[in-house]
Amino acid sequence: MRIVQTFSLVFAFFLVIQKSANAQISVARTQEIIDTLASDHLKGRYAGTEGEYITTEYIKDQFEKVGLKPAGENGTYFQTITKYYKSVQVEELFLNKILISKSDYFIDTNEKLVILKKAKGVKVVDLPEDQSFLTFRDELIKSNELTLVWVKGDQHIQAMRNSKDKNTTGRYTDKLEADHTIIWVKENEKVKEKFKKMLLHYSQNVEEVKMRNVMAKIEGGAKPNEVVMISAHHDHIGILKPIQGDSIANGADDNASGVSAVIQLAEHYARRKMKYPRTILFTTFTAEEMGLVGSSYMADHMSEEELKSIVAMVNIEMIGKTSANGKRKAYITGYDKTNLGKIMAQTVLKNKMNFKFFPDPYDELHLFMRSDNAPFAAKGVPAQTVSSTDIDFDTYYHTVNDEIKTLNYQNIVDVIQGIAIGIEPVIKGRSTPTRVKQK
Repeated sequence: MRIVQTFSLVFAFFLVIQKSANAQISVARTQEIIDTLASDHLKGRYAGTEGEYITTEYIKDQFEKVGLKPAGENGTYFQTITKYYKSVQVEELFLNKILISKSDYFIDTNEKLVILKKAKGVKVVDLPEDQSFLTFRDELIKSNELTLVWVKGDQHIQAMRNSKDKNTTGRYTDKLEADHTIIWVKENEKVKEKFKKMLLHYSQNVEEVKMRNVMAKIEGGAKPNEVVMISAHHDHIGILKPIQGDSIANGADDNASGVSAVIQLAEHYARRKMKYPRTILFTTFTAEEMGLVGSSYMADHMSEEELKSIVAMVNIEMIGKTSANGKRKAYITGYDKTNLGKIMAQTVLKNKMNFKFFPDPYDELHLFMRSDNAPFAAKGVPAQTVSSTDIDFDTYYHTVNDEIKTLNYQNIVDVIQGIAIGIEPVIKGRSTPTRVKQK
């Protein structure tokens, strides 16, 4: 009799949770959030731009409205990452009065202007065949001498071109290294043999750029030092080549849909006015599209103790379309890496919710290590990504056609409600997912 009573009470409790989630997570609210985040006004939310700044202010405001506490730096809702943006304005190199092709040299410098009218005073060396490009570059930067380096061999030439592409084509770099000017040139035997004259005119803009993770929390009661993280990335890829007059990559599914989930889950838990045993940390990451920059920065700046305190991380990415397995379903990347996915799947099943979590079906795409869960999973945190879009066949992915009109808003609501129910035992402290085994 007591077993039956207990089951009835637990079932009734889950019904209350489900009704609460259903009431507070809605199509109307989803549309409101995504319409804002995927608007042309934000110009594709490229990390470090005004569009991303406005995005992070909006997300912060949503957290603040429902009473979430700031969890960022210095009592704010933000964790700021500083990058540098270099864009070449003028680039001309003559050796022995011969104009060198731009693909055959790399002016490696942080100076805004370099003008050389003679070879005298320039140290000239060869890149050793048995030494890597990057190792030799580190040595030259430390010496801080004005140097011309002859580069030969397919591997070294490609490394030179890769480094040029990374440092001088408008991409962000992590830091400005010590003042240096290194002139890397593909070896030309005729020029090298009688090298006497050089004319270089090089100028570039160097700008400091700020980008931000947004962080807010509901502090736990009985176990405040144990953290459940709910996250998504808020950036997208900005402006692309126009297609039929449209050049803005709005990123409605990728990942305004995921951010709408984080915001609504924050609202859901805040408005229930409950003291949860574990702390819930709501985070939206910057610069995922640049290579998990925001999440890597956060994970790398956490102590080992702080990382161990994260008992689970549910990252949410692209939930704007139904899964290949049908409606009211979502897949979890790295399903077998921890038992977090199984906990979530079993919880919605026990709750008799018309929803299902299943393992990521795209093994060949390696999705587990391609979203913002990856930097945390690499450090042992039970961190996995929930998604529904059939990414293998999504023709809108990373195009200007990722618009709000392509979304299935009911699917987004279904997935958010599934997550709200699925992670309840973890937030309540009843279940603790296994850690990811570190290799």
